[in-house]
Amino acid sequence: MKRILIPTDFSTNANNALEYAAEISSLAGAAITLLHVYTPAVSSNSVISALLTDEVMDAKKDALTKLGVLQNTLETEFPGINCKTEVAVGEAVKEILTIARTHEIELIIMGTLGATNLTRTLFGSNTASVIERSDCPVLCIPAGCTFQAPERILFATNFSYDDIQGILKLIPLANAFKSEVVVGHINTSTDENSEDASMDKFVAEVKLATGYERISQKIVSDHNVSMGLDLIVQESNIDLLALATHRRNFFEKFYNPSLTKKISLYTKIPIAVFQNPPQEGDRKDF
Repeated sequence: MKRILIPTDFSTNANNALEYAAEISSLAGAAITLLHVYTPAVSSNSVISALLTDEVMDAKKDALTKLGVLQNTLETEFPGINCKTEVAVGEAVKEILTIARTHEIELIIMGTLGATNLTRTLFGSNTASVIERSDCPVLCIPAGCTFQAPERILFATNFSYDDIQGILKLIPLANAFKSEVVVGHINTSTDENSEDASMDKFVAEVKLATGYERISQKIVSDHNVSMGLDLIVQESNIDLLALATHRRNFFEKFYNPSLTKKISLYTKIPIAVFQNPPQEGDRKDF
């Protein structure tokens, strides 16, 4: 992992995510780009947009000053850290994704708003949109979550071949913290034997593909995937949840708005989302 992007609006949530980024950067030797996106109140296509030139320039100057303060703080607390700043003007999600692709970013870290009974406000609309559209992994840090190096990371899988690609992206993060990766699966059927065999085969393939040995496995039977994951999180003292999923149905299939208040993992631990290739045929999504 060489390049990390931290979009910031200078809020407490964003600063919380920045602490995680600094720790990861320090351990993995990754460079950090601090990005602020200023979105004018008037579209650039508007006839009066030309009148906002001074406002935009002032906003960029103010943002660069604030970014400089954050950069200086990071460089003081983490000597040797490679950190640069950038300001973009436009729609936040579009600019974040553009910068990520242009700079060949390998991980985006963003703060979240904490759980509510509305799916998209679970993360905040910008973070949710970045998750759905990003080509690279997105690490979401809950509001008020204090940094601690993750001793155990739960990688949730449906034993899809594509999940191997997701866990390959997770291993550099796990290796940076020397974390144990718990491969978890929620069995929603009554056939436990076939699930055990699938898990053994999947974990063997993961170890072969990654060369990472600190991998264990856990299967929980539950009719609801989210509730089952929450059970693993609590029983195994999970510090970070990782999901490999597909863009088109991440929110529709994984999050049930009526359950969010009952599921503690949404507010307590970071969640990393790895995008799999688009689904084909009968491939299962998590």
